[in-house]
Amino acid sequence: MAKKIDINKAIYDLVNHDDKLKKDLIGLGFKNLSNPLMLKTMGKKMSIRRGAKMVGIDNVDKKLEDLGYEIINSYDDFEVKNRRELIKSYVKRLSEGEYLESVRKDFVKNFENVSSSEIMDAEEALLEGGVDRADVQRLCDVHSSLFHGKTESEDGKDLKLINISGHPLRFFFLENEKIKELIDLGENSKDLEEIKDISNNITSHYRKKGDLIYPLLKENYNKPGPSEIMWGVDIEISKNFKKAFKKSDFDDVKKVFERAREMTYKEENILYPLMEDVISNEDFLGLYEDLKDYPDDIIKKEIWDDGENINNEKDSMDGYINFSKGKMKVDELEALLDTLEIEITFIDKNDINSYYNDIKGEKIFKRAKTSLGREVYSCHPPQVEPIVRRLISEFKKGSKDKFQIIKNIKGHDHAVTYYAVRDKNGNYLGVLETVQDLSFYKSYLDVWDKARMK
Repeated sequence: MAKKIDINKAIYDLVNHDDKLKKDLIGLGFKNLSNPLMLKTMGKKMSIRRGAKMVGIDNVDKKLEDLGYEIINSYDDFEVKNRRELIKSYVKRLSEGEYLESVRKDFVKNFENVSSSEIMDAEEALLEGGVDRADVQRLCDVHSSLFHGKTESEDGKDLKLINISGHPLRFFFLENEKIKELIDLGENSKDLEEIKDISNNITSHYRKKGDLIYPLLKENYNKPGPSEIMWGVDIEISKNFKKAFKKSDFDDVKKVFERAREMTYKEENILYPLMEDVISNEDFLGLYEDLKDYPDDIIKKEIWDDGENINNEKDSMDGYINFSKGKMKVDELEALLDTLEIEITFIDKNDINSYYNDIKGEKIFKRAKTSLGREVYSCHPPQVEPIVRRLISEFKKGSKDKFQIIKNIKGHDHAVTYYAVRDKNGNYLGVLETVQDLSFYKSYLDVWDKARMK
């Protein structure tokens, strides 16, 4: 009798104690399953259906049937599918220009309430159906306004974790509440400098989401919707603030504040319920630790009692690492790399974030510990991901060994360099990224030029 497999179930649950299925999936192209870390992290939240799409395996159900398995797909459960299709139809009608109230009238007839996951699934289905991401992002505010008053967690009433002092979800919720107050203040202000300070706070909040939340949901929990849509809208809002300030146009600023206000609704009623529903306590502990790298620029962080119970003990550091020219202890090597005034990131040959150093000064690019063990592509917004993929592809093919740019960040020029790492035989091992502040060198050259001119 053929073994039944639900391709919408977490891969870890399917292959646990089933070495044959694990071997068959690796043979079909799920190569990361051979990495125990990847299996225990992504495998616990990634289904075969979603995973096949991400790694480019076509007709995975047919291929598994050919291997003798009987395929089940709970994603196609009639009631679940019917609700998803209805929500998708409403969002699509809005996308085609129908008036909000007309669509909302039909929505209210069929839905007493709607979950954050259902909204995300509907928008993901539009993307899968060929609707341009830019169009979905452009209409994201209109889509969410359809659900005002009908989401299960309106005003945070069904969120339990926001009541735990110091919990990361409480931090983001309270910071979002503060953003609402700042928007009220900004909309009524005619002081451009005050409005710029408010926009900087909003952008800082978005940066935390982009660094910590969106990639985590996409890679660990098979929820790409926030990354595909909300992240792009966050970036648009930040850019539109800058454009409005350049023109000193208060009408344009007000429009941007309106989008920012709609984003606060989406966070409270779509993003945070989704986080509470799917993110494990272990990953919340990771978020708690990562948030320590960010300043208290909007609200003050609280202490989370559970967050103090993280086991930070390292493996024994007694052993040496032997190099071709010498040897070092692990703790010596880590201290050496952290002493450098250069931010270092290493991505292994399978495109997995493997290492970040921890410099003593302020980091230009903050690296979340929770992103270790995940694909590097998940750390970049959708519009940047293709650029990263192309560069790494060129490194792997050998058509490029290095790429360097100079970026002005916070008023200082920084050299951001990407190197293809190869062994002595030229075999590709991964990518090294370095970020270096050039202020010292610029100051030295300025002094040298002035001395030479005398």
